[in-house]
Amino acid sequence: MFNLGSPTLKDDALRSRITQIRECASADALNHLIAELAEEAKFDHYQLNLFLPSGLLQSNLSIFSHEPSDWLDYYWDNQLVMDDPLVTLSFRLSQPIIWSELSLLEKNLSDNAAAVMALRAEYGMAEGMTLPIHSGQGHHGMLHLSRSEPGDDLWSALGIISPLLPYLFNKACDLLTPPHPRLSDRERECLFWVSEGKTSWEAARILGITERTVNFHLNSAIRKTGCKNRYQAIARNVAAGQLRPDMQRLNITRILKT
Repeated sequence: MFNLGSPTLKDDALRSRITQIRECASADALNHLIAELAEEAKFDHYQLNLFLPSGLLQSNLSIFSHEPSDWLDYYWDNQLVMDDPLVTLSFRLSQPIIWSELSLLEKNLSDNAAAVMALRAEYGMAEGMTLPIHSGQGHHGMLHLSRSEPGDDLWSALGIISPLLPYLFNKACDLLTPPHPRLSDRERECLFWVSEGKTSWEAARILGITERTVNFHLNSAIRKTGCKNRYQAIARNVAAGQLRPDMQRLNITRILKT
């Protein structure tokens, strides 16, 4: 276990942990490392949920966890995820969610949401925090850390885990996400203009190519991504981060210090 007492040791420990994360060759190895970090931060349980997009609104869920098995079975068998305020807030926010401060983040907590949190406490997860994280590829993650007894060191624990969360998240995504087919620049351009509501003919005029060429590149993008039509291809490539904002057509608002 690392001694985080002095700034130098803290820096060395952080670099060492980052190296360990990068060198994880399997999901199982990463899960063991998360367990070590959770224990170091004085948590009894953890769960890292990864929502990996298969479309614009469809995701595959992967879970790294060390939580009571009967809780996990009850949670998923009864679809508590639908009312879980930690999940709802994690999709909306990027800041840490301290469970005891939920009322500050969600003013109108529903009875069902409160019941989910009460059940967590009954299963030995009375105190905890959730760290949301998101990527430009449409991946969403949340790391739940919990323990049975309250403590006064939640913010210290946050200092241990937070710097490592992006590395854990990226490594988990790399291990679990198959490579997305790479589109050519022209395929992306054609999809972009169709996503802006342009017809193939209009996109051809903008790009200075023929309508037939536009359709060729659209069909190529559809085939590469295993889609049925151009609209599904747009959704899938937006979710995968292949279609990004056009940096030449930004509306810029500048907020200056006066």
